[in-house]
Amino acid sequence: SFSGGMGYCFPSAVPNNRGNRDKALQYLGNLEGSGGTEMMPAIRAALEGQQDGQRLRIVCFMTDGFIGNDMEILAAIRQNVRTARVFAFGIGNGVNRFLIEGMAREGRGAAEIVTLESAGDAAAKRFHERVRSPLLTGIRIDFGGLPITDACPAPDALPDLFSAQPIFLTGRYAHGAQGEVTVRGDTARGPFERRIPVSLPDT
Repeated sequence: SFSGGMGYCFPSAVPNNRGNRDKALQYLGNLEGSGGTEMMPAIRAALEGQQDGQRLRIVCFMTDGFIGNDMEILAAIRQNVRTARVFAFGIGNGVNRFLIEGMAREGRGAAEIVTLESAGDAAAKRFHERVRSPLLTGIRIDFGGLPITDACPAPDALPDLFSAQPIFLTGRYAHGAQGEVTVRGDTARGPFERRIPVSLPDT
């Protein structure tokens, strides 16, 4: 938890059992909003100590406040995200949309913003679906020599593909060409690869 300071329910990861879930729910139930919104200590705490090569760390940031020092927070996520995935959830009309969406982009996750006029339950369900069901992770794009530039996101920094939201990759090309784009990644069943014929028109 973070506001004017930072706290946590458990000092490290614990098994997902009934007792620990009850402790976590009790901890959340006792939280109250107060103080300023200082996120940097929470960012560092959530992303440090990534030493388990067999598991993907999912970091979910949830806030109803307007948080400042945007660029400092985004830079910290970019520098420390490593194998983690960051999902950002903003609630209310005063949420910093630039920051919430930027956190998800830098953290290769997804963002969800719920205004006072939108359906909170539906947004929470979408958020849960994204976090729990990655279809393709570690996605890499090989343009195979096609004259493509300014790809966004960068082909080696794409977010994971989740069932509730597609991934859009945009870019430019210098001239007409024929070629093949290769998409690679990892699924629950093992490595994935798909080759896609591409025809870039002259205009």
